[in-house]
Amino acid sequence: MSRETLERSVLRQIGNPATAAKELASFRKAAKSLSSKHPRFIEEYPKQWIVVYDGKVRARGQTMQSAMLQAKNQNIPIHSAIIRYIDRNERTFIL
Repeated sequence: MSRETLERSVLRQIGNPATAAKELASFRKAAKSLSSKHPRFIEEYPKQWIVVYDGKVRARGQTMQSAMLQAKNQNIPIHSAIIRYIDRNERTFIL
């Protein structure tokens, strides 16, 4: 596969580079917020699922489905958000 063909293939997969960059920046902001504010989230959202997008908690619920439905109703792009269960006891998930 030539370099030009490979570049076109990659661009087709990621779409508009400006849009991809914006989505990555939003994801980085959400990850940084989740990391730095986790102790506060434990107090505010105990045993709840939260959806963090663009550095803010945009949805929450007792189930992942309810949190995701709220996010969907707000037109939050789930693929660019972070969804996490907040619990005092950190759990390790192996996927």
